[in-house]
Amino acid sequence: MSPARGEDAEPPEDPAQEAEEERELERIAAGGIPLAAERRLRGLRGGGGAFTSDLSVSGFALCHKLGLKPLSQVMGSSIYQVGYQGANWPMLMGGVLTELDVLSQAWNEVRRRALNRLEQEAREAGADAVVGVEVRTAYHEWAEGALEYAVLGTAVKRAGAKTEQPVLTELSVGDYAKLLNAGVEPLGIVAWTSVFFVGESPELAMMGGLTGRMMFSENQELTAYTQALYSAREQVMERLGHQAQQHGASGIVGVRISHTIRRHSVGAANRAQTGLMITFDAIGTAVRDTAATSVRSPQTNIDLSN
Repeated sequence: MSPARGEDAEPPEDPAQEAEEERELERIAAGGIPLAAERRLRGLRGGGGAFTSDLSVSGFALCHKLGLKPLSQVMGSSIYQVGYQGANWPMLMGGVLTELDVLSQAWNEVRRRALNRLEQEAREAGADAVVGVEVRTAYHEWAEGALEYAVLGTAVKRAGAKTEQPVLTELSVGDYAKLLNAGVEPLGIVAWTSVFFVGESPELAMMGGLTGRMMFSENQELTAYTQALYSAREQVMERLGHQAQQHGASGIVGVRISHTIRRHSVGAANRAQTGLMITFDAIGTAVRDTAATSVRSPQTNIDLSN
């Protein structure tokens, strides 16, 4: 017996709505932003509606003083599924270091997608720059191996700017202003993540291993793990330098560095290997000197009041 009208009846399917949802998914898959967000931001470009921002009161006042016009809070986000990281190397000897390239690629790709969407939103709003970019990352229990990367900031219009596309920075309004006043031009965000795995070292094995009881009685450095941290750091710094060169930068400022170390297993069955996974991450703003600046020599002041 079919349900009576109005009693638990399934709403009729709307072909137009289904087609719209398909188009939205295609836009996201291609690295774009939802159409609704694009329309709203384009409306702001035309001067319609009030702006939104995550600026503090002092930050907004400083924007006004510097001729920076806040346009909108902008966001870039991506949730990314990490693929299978196989053990495509021979059985690792204790302390041997290797990069988990699938994980490194996943972190760098999810960030790239999020930053690209942040730039798209800023461009649709007609911005010259994005200031105060905040980064948020997370793992999610509802999807094993899924990464979330979100970046939020305030899109601003800068008087006299001659940029073809918005410049993304991690700088606060105050730091952005200091650079401009010093004749230093922000060029964009540079970032990289490297994930390394190091098998259980001989030193740790002698102490009972990662899961056992420490039995070694003398203090000593776990050299394999120290080396792993340095290797991850060096690769990240090299990548940041390469990105800065692509921007034509003279340096990188405001670099934020973070790293995590945790137990991890790779491979399966007789190829399984237990060790530590080291994730090293760095993000900053590439800059270029645009004017000659002179450094004043320090002067000595003597307080004779006492």
